[in-house]
Amino acid sequence: MTARYAIVGHPVSHSRSPAMQGAAFAALGIDAVYEAVPVPPGGLPDAFRRLRDEGYSGWNVTVPHKEEATRLVDEADETSRLSGSTNTVVVRGGRLLGYSTDGYGLLEALHEAFGLGISGKTAVLIGCGGAARAAAFALASAGAARLVLVNRTVSRAEALARDLASVGLRMETRCHSPADTGLADALAHAGILVQGTSLGLHDTDPLPLAPKLIPAGVPVMDMIYRPTPFLRAAAARGCPVADGAGMLLHQGARSFTLWTGLPAPLDAMRAALARALEGSRR
Repeated sequence: MTARYAIVGHPVSHSRSPAMQGAAFAALGIDAVYEAVPVPPGGLPDAFRRLRDEGYSGWNVTVPHKEEATRLVDEADETSRLSGSTNTVVVRGGRLLGYSTDGYGLLEALHEAFGLGISGKTAVLIGCGGAARAAAFALASAGAARLVLVNRTVSRAEALARDLASVGLRMETRCHSPADTGLADALAHAGILVQGTSLGLHDTDPLPLAPKLIPAGVPVMDMIYRPTPFLRAAAARGCPVADGAGMLLHQGARSFTLWTGLPAPLDAMRAALARALEGSRR
């Protein structure tokens, strides 16, 4: 019987996960399909019930649902529970088990793109949404000495800083809005900058940070998996840059292993993702 998997989000038609995960199942000879399922805001509880009742074996969760997903699963793993973000659901015995693989994907991608370790560095994170929350916990757990959180709503950054401290991740944190006059000083000693908002999905979006504030020469990763205006601005500042394709690959590989119990076929997934991204740029 063909196993069914999905990704749920809004929007979700742009997702390259179906191509990547489909290639993974094919590479290992697994009889499975992976579908994109659009779920508008407010529709996640019904979607979770429907997917479970229709016999799906698991699914991914993308914007804007990752935080709500954590509250809907029957059991969340430690990473998902602590970060308050769930991007992978495994159905086991009718129960929904929630996981967050975004932080794992980010750290693997940073190492792959820049040969970069986080320990002892000042990490700058723009955004405090679902994937960005997971990234904050991953950066803190990897030994960042200082975490600079930049968010339009500073109170949300402050809440994330308190959440980090509440589980014993007590590195120095500084919280700013993109317009704060003290932000330039906070960014002065950055060792890595991660852009974790949805700004850049469309070329008409405003930049999440003024180009003059991007620390010159600092590695910059944008979680959006295509070249963005922000990455172009960072490159103009002499920064090594990487988009979110590597993060997408590695978080998806971890999801695949959680669903199947098998090592993910990274080469097949990487090739399929590259083809899908290239096709979307034509």
